[in-house]
Amino acid sequence: MAVSSFIGNDGLCGGTLGDCNGNSSLNSIPPSLKGLSAPRGRIITIVAATVGGVSLILIVVIIYFMRRPVEVVASVQEEIPSPVSDIYFPPKEGFTFQDLVGATNNFHDCCVVGRGAVGIVYKAVMHTGLTIAVKKLASNREGSNNIENSFRAEILTLGKIRHRNIVKLYGFCYHRGSNLLLYEYLERGSLGELLHGASCSLEWPTRFTIALGAAEGLAYLHHDCKPRIIHRDIKSNNILLDENFEAHVGDFGLAKVVDMPQSKSVSAVAGSYGYIAPEYAYTMKVTEKCDIYSYGVVLLELLTGRTPVQTLDLGGDLVTWVRNYVREHSLTPEILDNRLSLKDENTINHMITVLKIALMCTSMSPSDRPSMREVVLMLIECNERDGNFILSPVYDLALKD
Repeated sequence: MAVSSFIGNDGLCGGTLGDCNGNSSLNSIPPSLKGLSAPRGRIITIVAATVGGVSLILIVVIIYFMRRPVEVVASVQEEIPSPVSDIYFPPKEGFTFQDLVGATNNFHDCCVVGRGAVGIVYKAVMHTGLTIAVKKLASNREGSNNIENSFRAEILTLGKIRHRNIVKLYGFCYHRGSNLLLYEYLERGSLGELLHGASCSLEWPTRFTIALGAAEGLAYLHHDCKPRIIHRDIKSNNILLDENFEAHVGDFGLAKVVDMPQSKSVSAVAGSYGYIAPEYAYTMKVTEKCDIYSYGVVLLELLTGRTPVQTLDLGGDLVTWVRNYVREHSLTPEILDNRLSLKDENTINHMITVLKIALMCTSMSPSDRPSMREVVLMLIECNERDGNFILSPVYDLALKD
């Protein structure tokens, strides 16, 4: 039969009609549907790949969070291994970072109990019932997973200090760019807040007890710590009081550990305006004498009730105002805080003697300032003698500055 006899019969193949493709079902698909099969297949492939990829990512994320260790607050009693890659040292008993977040309401302003150049202090009531102060350091200390070795060494050194007039440092934590320091919480807050508040009820015996306690704390840092410690930011706001008005020197954010070659200062600027020793302005050298000058300013605050910064017409600062007053009027009771009951002559004499000690501490020349150990002895002796303490000739030098 001729080939023309099979024309029009699409189901026939082979021979002179050409090879069969072996898939008659595809040939039977209408032309209008053949163009849709390939795109639909590609869509199914893309969807399947996307779902599979997302599932794989979720599995990896879940495994990561399951295996990631819980960040714990480091105990300051733990030793630093060498070398170190972070600051986490599991304490025997401690709190997680999440515990601190919960205790401070996610570091909310309602829990803030203090603010300063170094950081913000929060009151935190932990689930164990312990109340602590959590200091979140300012941003100039943040932003690195590796806190410098000198800072670690200093924190551990301060954490080992145990003195009744030094605020206890419980631990520290580094979490995603935030440095946290954990201190004991002292109920009555700072001396500065109580002394310069709207209603100050601190009588002289209480003020003197605070002054002596702060002096003993500083003397311990300067003379009995190994290595010795210079606080560098002594001020009334950094002297905290417990329920019995016992003084506790706190805020070591600017503290410098001396006699430690590997330790560097943690701040380029030391101290607060009104408390900074005059020699620091032109030498940039920090010594124990700088702390003694600052302590002398605190004594003047306790005695006069005035703030460390005064208006320009009064000299600009408390030390200048006191010196100008003494030059013009000598040491008279009128220089003392008029909110105090100054009817007792022994009390007035006692305060005038302490004022002389304050003038010695704030001498312009560092060499004329006594050591903190000498300050403690003078305060104790003047208290025992009830205002009849005989000072050394250094006092005369102080008034001539």
